[in-house]
Amino acid sequence: MQKIKSDTSKIRKWLPLILCILSLSYCTFWVLGYSHLKKLEDDEYVGKTLLIYPVAGKFVVYDHWFIGKKPGDSWFYSQRSDKNSDLPPKLYKVIGYYKEIYHGGMLLAGVGLTKYLIESVDGKTKNRLFFSEETIKACDPKTGIKVDFVCK
Repeated sequence: MQKIKSDTSKIRKWLPLILCILSLSYCTFWVLGYSHLKKLEDDEYVGKTLLIYPVAGKFVVYDHWFIGKKPGDSWFYSQRSDKNSDLPPKLYKVIGYYKEIYHGGMLLAGVGLTKYLIESVDGKTKNRLFFSEETIKACDPKTGIKVDFVCK
């Protein structure tokens, strides 16, 4: 019987420290405000094809961390254009519709962006590629051609 008492007294001694560490961990997680991607119901763009011109931008590795992130996740960045404007445009197919859901301190930043998961029609890429809804309305500044040509 005495041995059981001494074991619970050790737990009681360390319990405040354990609770303090867990509380600080939760606070850190909340303040950093990690986000996650939530799959939304398909909209009118899912299943369609995008024709993206190289001068309009390129896919860059998504540095922002989110829950469920996979290595190599990339997103289309329209302001860092590729100088090789002679390259032909590439076809991509929209395969999913997602929204970035914020947590913690990031809630102050507002509503998350909606993103389309796309894949190369030729199937040569192994990474997940995300295309933001904001770039759908973008145009190539040099030629005035719409960045993404939605085909059927």
